[in-house]
Amino acid sequence: MEKARHKAICNHCKGNGYLRENTSSYDEVHQCPTCKSEGEVFIDDPTPEELEALVEKARLQWKIL
Repeated sequence: MEKARHKAICNHCKGNGYLRENTSSYDEVHQCPTCKSEGEVFIDDPTPEELEALVEKARLQWKIL
């Protein structure tokens, strides 16, 4: 099964695509390295198979404790 892909607002630049750095004498504007100045990032949802594997791993860890 294919992974679902969603867009989300970049947490680093808050969707602006750039970061503003205030110094005492002037302001600097930099492109956001996280979203590459787009303001959004892609999030891949796990497939059902990956979720099942995580659940099984959690069960095994719980049994060991």
